[in-house]
Amino acid sequence: MEKNRSIWRDHNFIKFFSANALSNLGNWFDFIAVLILFRYTWNAEPMLIAMIPVMYAIPSTLFGQLAGVFVDRKDKLRILIYSDWIRGCLTLLLVFVSSPIVALLVLLLRNSVGVVGTPAQQGLVRNIVDEDHLMKAVTINGSLLQLVKVVGPLIGGSVSAVFSPDISIGINSASFILSGIILSRIALRNNENNEGTTPDVHVHFLRSWKEGWEIVFKNRILLASILYGMVITLTIQMIDAQLVTLFSEVFPNRTEMTGWTISAIGVGSLLVILILTKLDTIKSYGWFFGTGSLLIGVMTGGLGFLDHQSTFISAICFAFIGGIGTGITFTAVNYMIQKEPPAEAIGRVSGIVDSTLSILFIAGPLLGGVLIHHFGVLLVFRGIGVVLILIGTIGIMMRKVIWKKNMQAAGDGKAGVERKLRRERDLG
Repeated sequence: MEKNRSIWRDHNFIKFFSANALSNLGNWFDFIAVLILFRYTWNAEPMLIAMIPVMYAIPSTLFGQLAGVFVDRKDKLRILIYSDWIRGCLTLLLVFVSSPIVALLVLLLRNSVGVVGTPAQQGLVRNIVDEDHLMKAVTINGSLLQLVKVVGPLIGGSVSAVFSPDISIGINSASFILSGIILSRIALRNNENNEGTTPDVHVHFLRSWKEGWEIVFKNRILLASILYGMVITLTIQMIDAQLVTLFSEVFPNRTEMTGWTISAIGVGSLLVILILTKLDTIKSYGWFFGTGSLLIGVMTGGLGFLDHQSTFISAICFAFIGGIGTGITFTAVNYMIQKEPPAEAIGRVSGIVDSTLSILFIAGPLLGGVLIHHFGVLLVFRGIGVVLILIGTIGIMMRKVIWKKNMQAAGDGKAGVERKLRRERDLG
């Protein structure tokens, strides 16, 4: 009977959830504040602004897999606590920085320290909640990530506009410190360091990596979905950090517009994800990826046609539409990762998707910065919008061709891969 109690009566989970909420909320305070600091205080060029998300993406691209191995062998809770405290100190350092170049270096260092955060959090869940609460814990934390994308930019942008970006940065620093303190109060159910439990990880790494890519290339649905996801991610990253550049031209006296717009994207994404949770399956990936691309294109192109006579409501509406497209795409990608690969290969396929998208988090902002430098922010937004609308329309109209699946071949291939994976597991 005790095991069936509500997860909200589990004090360890409440502490874990609260710490998670604080660190993620503070991160969005920070991101918007840094964008405003670069553009409005230092009057940085678009290329320098484009480097901000790159500083967030480089650590996970270079060290993500190593961080996972490290976390599996060590005390996850202690790693997470120290990571939060160190990031809190580095965040506070941003308040005293007077150069965008130095600020970028601090961001790179802070995010390198934080790369252990995600694998440590994922690894801790099973040591915090009962097994029958595992799915609910994962779902609640997933919803939290979407919620802070709404609340964080909204409040962070407003605080930075009314007071100063330094206040928002200081709040993030305090959030990290407090998050670490709350985590230190957690008593794990089964605290194992797992040190030395994966001695053959280097031996099997290349073989596992190769098999993961074989699964992707042999499954047409996987390959088509990943390619569409890459195109959509690339274009989003090209314009994401440049929203502040666009609004500094269209709404030069409204510094809060960046935060409000990102919040509107989060609202659209959160609402559509909540609606899609009622579905049991995705029957046509083409509708999801095609519609997602089209709606994001409408947002991007629409923002590109704003001018000084436009109202801020029009920008919020375009952002909300784009948020719906983002939520549809996000749902399709995550469902595809769980559904299409063999059950024993989901982890490595997920790793391939994550690492591929992380590369685009670096390439996208740089490419966007170059294009905006040469052609201007409004023209680039319009052009990207048109391209996304075309790609989305093609995806919808040609969905039966692009996502065509040979059922027997796919079933035989999937069964063969599963047999191979089981055989290797049995052999140790």
